[in-house]
Amino acid sequence: GFPTLPAVAHANAPAASPQGAAGLSAGAMGTVQGVYMKYVLLSASSYSALYCLQPPDEELEAIGLFYASLLWMLVYTAILNGIIAVLFWCERGMSILGKDPSTGQVPAWSYTLFAGFHFPTWLYTCVQRLRDRRVGVAVADEVAPGWWLGGRYGHELGRSWAGIIDLTCEFPETCQRASNDSYLLVRCWDGVPPTAVQLEQAAEFATKRRKHGNVIVHCAHGRGRSTTTMCACLVKWGLYKDWEEAFHAVKKSRPVVKLNSKMRRALTQWQDKFVAGAAVGDELMPTALHRK
Repeated sequence: GFPTLPAVAHANAPAASPQGAAGLSAGAMGTVQGVYMKYVLLSASSYSALYCLQPPDEELEAIGLFYASLLWMLVYTAILNGIIAVLFWCERGMSILGKDPSTGQVPAWSYTLFAGFHFPTWLYTCVQRLRDRRVGVAVADEVAPGWWLGGRYGHELGRSWAGIIDLTCEFPETCQRASNDSYLLVRCWDGVPPTAVQLEQAAEFATKRRKHGNVIVHCAHGRGRSTTTMCACLVKWGLYKDWEEAFHAVKKSRPVVKLNSKMRRALTQWQDKFVAGAAVGDELMPTALHRK
C-alpha cells in the first residue's frame, strides 16, 4: 500500500509582546504569525485526500496508471509541504529552492522538484493580489521620498530601480534594475524576518543605492518581511531615531503593513547591536583619542 505519513507536531507561535520605548502592542503592530500553517494545512489536506482515495490492498494491482499517479502525487505533496512547514517553523532551508542571488531567478529544476510547493504558493499570491486590487492596495507605496515598499508585483510600476532588496526565496525577481549592482537578495520564508546581521547588510546596501535613485524593498505581499527591512533602512538613512518610529511612519503610507513577534524581535536586536551599539562607540571614541 501507500505509506502512512507521520503527523508533524508544532509548538504554538510565541505570543506577541510590547517592544521598545514606544510600547507597541501586538494589536497595534498587526500580525503575520503562523504563515507556516498554510503548508501544514496543505500537507494535512493531501494526506486526507490520500486516505479517502486509497483503494483496499487487494485492489491496488487493478488501479490504472492515472489513478496510481494521482495517489503518489498526494503522497509527494503531503511529505513536501510537511517538510516545508517544519523549515518555516525552524527558520531554516531558504536556499533549498535554488534562487540565484545574482539574478534573482528560480531555476527550472526547482519548479519541477518542488512543484507541490511552488504551485499553491503562486496561486495563493495571485489570489491575494486580486484581493488587494479590489480594495485599492497598491503593488508598492512610496513610504518616504525615494523609498518604496511593496510586494512581488512591483514591476507593474514600470520603474527602473537604483536599488532592489528582495526578501523572497519563493519567487523570481521581476523588477527592472538600473545597474548590475542594484540587486540584493535576502532569502526569507514568508513570515520569517531577516536576522539582525542581514538587516544591517540590507540597510547598508539600501543607503548606498539610495544615493543613485529610488530604492524598492519587497517581499511577496508587501506586508511583513519587506516592512521589517524597510524600518531598518529608514533608521539607517537617518529619517527616524528607532524602528518603532519608522514603523508608525511606514504604516501611515501603507496601512496594510504588519509585523509579527519575530520581526519585532529581529528589529530590536538589530537596533541594540547596530544603532545603540554604534552610538555608544561614537561617544567613547573622543575619550579613546584623548588617551592616546
